[in-house]
Amino acid sequence: MSTAAPVTKWRPEDPDAPFVPDESKLSPRLIEIKEALVNAVSKVFRDKRITHEEYERFRQVVMELQKMGVVHGFFDVWLDKMTDESADDEWPGTTSNPEGPLYVPGAPILAPVGPGPSYVLPQRENEPGTPLIISGQVRSLDGTPLSGAEFDVWQCCADTGIYSNFGLDDQPDWNLRGKFSCDAQGRYEFRTIKPVPYMTPGIPQPILDIWDALGKAHFRPAHIHFKIWHDDLPGGVFMTQMYFKGDPYLGENDPGENAQSSLEVSPIEHKDPEELKARGLESYSSFLTIDFDIVVETEHAPASSPA
Repeated sequence: MSTAAPVTKWRPEDPDAPFVPDESKLSPRLIEIKEALVNAVSKVFRDKRITHEEYERFRQVVMELQKMGVVHGFFDVWLDKMTDESADDEWPGTTSNPEGPLYVPGAPILAPVGPGPSYVLPQRENEPGTPLIISGQVRSLDGTPLSGAEFDVWQCCADTGIYSNFGLDDQPDWNLRGKFSCDAQGRYEFRTIKPVPYMTPGIPQPILDIWDALGKAHFRPAHIHFKIWHDDLPGGVFMTQMYFKGDPYLGENDPGENAQSSLEVSPIEHKDPEELKARGLESYSSFLTIDFDIVVETEHAPASSPA
């Protein structure tokens, strides 16, 4: 269990309110330089016909350097912005996203709670927020299901915008974090709570100043992290994030700018009392469902073509 600490709101008071940059802090010069950097790196990717696989291998090295403290945790986020536009323009699969600084290894392995199989991420009693049920299939580019692929899923909570295991609020360790496996057809389903936009604690002030100068928000759009292991994946692992269409912190407002449109989903709302009862959600007024298929390159699928 985490040691209780004073609750700090690391989320917007209204997560659906439009984001408006502070014009007094904008720096046209910095915006111009940043756009030039993006264009220059993207040109290298186009000119050298760098494939998605080559890009992924390089980004994995950057992530390892991040863990060693050699580069800052947001470097791989900016790398995504400078390269995904060229490396992923014609990518037919699910776009990868960085692991981020709030992953914690060792999440509990969940037990199925019915046919499917279906799982529920660890939660507090009557976890604040709106229940969210996510289902889909993991398959290769040629349509082959990744039988038994293992998921590691994590996200922030809805009331404070904080991730568990860091002792920043009264969440127990492993709240909204868990591992589970899909079935023989690569299908999966799990229940969680819809996350909110949040600000990562401990970001150095110079980085916040740069975001202000670029017209960026301090909050990242709401998202859920997916880390998937399978023997057929290059390197054995695939990492991505799922976002929500209409989030005011998506796109150019996102300090990371790594939410590709292919990763944005539109939840369906359910308010029927009988549906709520069937799902064991009588204490809530509604719940959401999402279909999110994950299509990945595998060792046995055709190699990716240059972008």
